[in-house]
Amino acid sequence: MTLNTKDMTDHSASDNREIKALEAMENNHLLTQQEVQELMDDKPALSTCRDLLDISYVLAMDEKPQSAPFDVEKELATFKAKKRKRHLRIVLRTTAGMAAALMIGILGYYLAIHKDTHRTVRKRPQPVVVFQADHKPQHIVLDKGNGQKVHLQTHEVNLADASTATSVPRADAVIKAETLKPHTLTIPRGETFKITLCDGTEVWLNANSYFVYPTAFVGNERIVTLEGEAYFKVARNEKQPFIVQTPSVQTRVLGTEFNLRSYSPEDTHVVLVSGKVEVRSTAADNAYTPLVPGEDAHLQPDGNFIMTEVDTDSYTYWRDGFFYFDHESLKGIMESIGRWYNVNIQFRNPEAMHHKMHFVASREKPLEHTLNLLNRMKKVTATIQGNTITID
Repeated sequence: MTLNTKDMTDHSASDNREIKALEAMENNHLLTQQEVQELMDDKPALSTCRDLLDISYVLAMDEKPQSAPFDVEKELATFKAKKRKRHLRIVLRTTAGMAAALMIGILGYYLAIHKDTHRTVRKRPQPVVVFQADHKPQHIVLDKGNGQKVHLQTHEVNLADASTATSVPRADAVIKAETLKPHTLTIPRGETFKITLCDGTEVWLNANSYFVYPTAFVGNERIVTLEGEAYFKVARNEKQPFIVQTPSVQTRVLGTEFNLRSYSPEDTHVVLVSGKVEVRSTAADNAYTPLVPGEDAHLQPDGNFIMTEVDTDSYTYWRDGFFYFDHESLKGIMESIGRWYNVNIQFRNPEAMHHKMHFVASREKPLEHTLNLLNRMKKVTATIQGNTITID
């Protein structure tokens, strides 16, 4: 019998690949990152691993009751014939059949995860939750400060109109500050509200916001308190500056239009649309910082502000019923969506939280419509199960 040198070389290479593949499968928990990468780059060895994985199903059948003794060598011979590998030198004993199947299954799952991504060996990270739904009933609530709370059925109140605000004192009345009870408006998720204050200042309140105001302004300043987001169109009064207080910043104006978002200290923005405003941090005894129209003052952890020229539409279109984001992080976009639809938001791909995107959608449409628009952008995949949106 004459042996062909090329056949011997091919058979030897095949044996080496199969030995390499089996060793990798038996010791997958000991593989280093470099060894995994080498295996991924070795296409024939990787193919052999997947071929051997097919055996696991056959081995598993050995557990059927009253079956004939399982002939491992015979099954391997059949497998070799199908794959046209004439010199497969692998010894699998019957007593180790299920253990081999388990090891092969484990590595098969391992390879399935890494075959396209070539990522570092690591456990799948737990989803990062960036927003949580509020399961309490969602109502627009007016707390009058005297123990009385009212669920409002309308989405607008005008305190400057005497016909609808008979409790507001006349301008020429003598008012004692200690007799005034501050009112608190609670705007739930999925709702907006407009209130016209007693001085004619108009305030649009976004979802998940709290607004504290007096029924009449007395003293040298007009002071209100906000947690959340609101758009202000302030009635001008040079003798009585208008001041908006939040947990993070204080904004002072005479007469202007601006948007103030302060759901959290790190998400605090004052965006000036027209006129002039001044802002300062409540955490530091800093002087006021002036803004010019089209400028965004973004509060930093050290109490200072980063001033940026922005498209004011991205901060004001919510009044007209739209999500509008221009170069906004996906985390910020999804937090707004979660706040409006009152759903949980989690990222299974944490890196995606920092993607900057331009996104526009109607807030009057169902959640599924908004997610379909997001998925059509081909940046990430958003799925919903129950009351939770997951970003992959």
